Amino acid sequence: MQGMVSHSLDASTDGLDLTLSPVMMDISDSALYDALVQYLTGHFREPELFRFSHHSGDISFNPLYLYIQSIFDNPGDLHEYSVRIARHLYEKSRHPNIKPGELHVAYFTDFLFEDEIVDAVVIVKSESKDTYLSIDSAKALRCATGINIGKFDKGCIIFNTEKEAGYKICNIDHSNRVNEAKYWREEFLILSAIANDYAQTEDYLKVTKTFVKDRLQKESDTSSIDDAAIMQRSFEYFKNNTSFDTQEYEKQVFQSNSVIESFQDFKEAYQNQRKITLGEQFEISDYALKKHSRVFKSVIKLDKNFHIYIHGDKNKIEKGEDHHGRKYYVLYYENES
Repeated sequence: MQGMVSHSLDASTDGLDLTLSPVMMDISDSALYDALVQYLTGHFREPELFRFSHHSGDISFNPLYLYIQSIFDNPGDLHEYSVRIARHLYEKSRHPNIKPGELHVAYFTDFLFEDEIVDAVVIVKSESKDTYLSIDSAKALRCATGINIGKFDKGCIIFNTEKEAGYKICNIDHSNRVNEAKYWREEFLILSAIANDYAQTEDYLKVTKTFVKDRLQKESDTSSIDDAAIMQRSFEYFKNNTSFDTQEYEKQVFQSNSVIESFQDFKEAYQNQRKITLGEQFEISDYALKKHSRVFKSVIKLDKNFHIYIHGDKNKIEKGEDHHGRKYYVLYYENES
């Protein structure tokens, strides 16, 4: 690690403070260096990759892309451009639900990425602090508050490769389920996903589930049992194959020509809305399949009393209604454990 800068941001409606570090940090202490390397780089394990982009289609309008380009061109300007990065994030953090925190910007040389030695810039935002205990030289127990190096809330690492296309970027956002938190990826960084095998596998898992939920149930009035059967066939396809073929997948999973046509129509609209491209063929990512395995968990929720988990053969479950109007399911099985 060649240099690091830390800035404090509070863009909440209460504070509206931005405290900037005047200089780069001196990291001569080996223990501190090792802790920082672990903190800044040790959490990027997912194979999903992104690039800088811009809503206009012209990447030169993306401020982060220009700042990172300047740092790679002249690493000695890290502090100057880290200040610009902090100010840019501060301006994008005005929503009252966005938490304040500490922003860290670091520059790494000789970083091994995809069998290539490249430089990299790491940007990390810590929004929470932990309480920890320490024992001083006099064996006195003390309580302090600080950053847990085992986790951070948001972060990205930008690799100095494929500059003209927007670099290659790993991104982490542990609060991305909250709408207000989308500012990190969509407004601060402005990223678009790279269509590698991981992204393709993940996107097909998502579009299949969304199709069954949003289109098929409304169009065909399918039962929960039918929906579960489709999701189970989808899971079996991804689990039992190493490569993906669109036509083969559609025939095995949806079976009916009318359902296949409906899926193809839905998939086209899905791609246009999300500005992604779903490939016709690609290698299936085991990592994406494992991460999104919950997509295939088909659960029928009966009022607040029962949950039925469906893992396979739909012929072993029947739905009915008695003469009192009470709905019921009949389950057939061979062994009980």
